[in-house]
Amino acid sequence: MNNNLYWSVYKNLEREVTELANLIHFDDQQLNVYSIKISELLLRTVVEIESIVKEMYFLNGGTKADDNDLYFDTDCISLLENKWKLSKKQVLISAFNFYFTEDRNRILTPMNKANRRGTSSSDWQKSYQAIKHNRAKNLTKGNLKNLIRAMAGLYILNVYYKDTFYELEKDATGTNFDSSLGSTIFSIKIHVNSSIGINKDHEKNPDFEECVYILKPTDKTRMEVQNALKTINEKTNERLNSIIIDEVKKQFSGLHVANQEEMQEKLKTSVEKVRSENMIQVARENAHLLKKSFEDLRYEAVLNKHQF
Repeated sequence: MNNNLYWSVYKNLEREVTELANLIHFDDQQLNVYSIKISELLLRTVVEIESIVKEMYFLNGGTKADDNDLYFDTDCISLLENKWKLSKKQVLISAFNFYFTEDRNRILTPMNKANRRGTSSSDWQKSYQAIKHNRAKNLTKGNLKNLIRAMAGLYILNVYYKDTFYELEKDATGTNFDSSLGSTIFSIKIHVNSSIGINKDHEKNPDFEECVYILKPTDKTRMEVQNALKTINEKTNERLNSIIIDEVKKQFSGLHVANQEEMQEKLKTSVEKVRSENMIQVARENAHLLKKSFEDLRYEAVLNKHQF
């Protein structure tokens, strides 16, 4: 997006949270630490979430025109959830001065339940509403746990708002992909599966829905490999059929079998044997057709919008 003001605001919030981590030891035992400052950061973070999701709502087909009737959770986040399954997307804490060791505190799904309201919504949303309406009574809810998860949610939303793709050239494993995407606190999972099927645009691993980015061959180079695969299959089948016909003619020339069923069974067995004996060799003969296409493969990282 041009003139992305949301990212600069997010980075300011991130800087303040990072500075806070120099004053408070961020580890598993400190998540319930609360303060006026933490509450203030939580409020500012969720206000920013409200703002960015409302713009994303309209950018992605939202039709409610009346701002007074538009809710950031049940309307805006729900629309984005239906498109992109944000509730499944994982954020990893990678800041050098965050010392969490438990997986539940290092690997977050901050948008889980974010499209709900009231008691069924996420903890950071419930805390935001409680503090906003009665700060003195609910100050304990302005704690590190809720702040970090709200920040992780804002991070994901900024990443989807920016919708940037990255050219990776020949990097088929994502080694050179910066999974922090500019954050000093968080990073994301990238889905890596470099296998190419003849009729599929992309092969999925079990963790596909958790990944914010997808590493994939560019459409142009993928299609070249798929066309080469189809050509190899066609040529392999043609060559095998030719070999099978020649071999069967030799084996059954002058052979008389009275029982038709016995003849069909012998023929079937012979065909299968010839095919099995020659399949690998014929495939090798045609493999040169595929080699150059694979050498020319180029890769890119694109946002996971469940387009596959």
